[in-house]
Amino acid sequence: MLSQKAIEKRLDDEIALAKRNGIDLEDLYFDTDVPGDAYPFGDAEGMDWVPKDWKPPKKGDPRFLPNRMLGQVQVRNKMFDLQQQCKSKGIDVSDISVPFDQYEGEFDSNQKRMMEMRRRLGLK
Repeated sequence: MLSQKAIEKRLDDEIALAKRNGIDLEDLYFDTDVPGDAYPFGDAEGMDWVPKDWKPPKKGDPRFLPNRMLGQVQVRNKMFDLQQQCKSKGIDVSDISVPFDQYEGEFDSNQKRMMEMRRRLGLK
């Protein structure tokens, strides 16, 4: 259980860093209450495996468990840092710093984009 506390602490630290950097995290949280009969399978039948104190997500609840949430926020912070490094050195990354729904190209994941930014910065 100690590791869970450490993950939650790291998540809090990463969220605070993202907020300081002006990174939008709204999409990582539910924007509306989810009705209990619509989650996770559309009805309560066969949900005897769910803990008795389980409740459907409410507006503002995280979409992911702490482990995955931590990964999502860390990636955004790393991308921001790389973008700032590129900006400070006059390296243009506007071609890959676009939303995924508007992008068609080889840099179609955050990992590929970070690798390309590192390449442009001369980092390995």
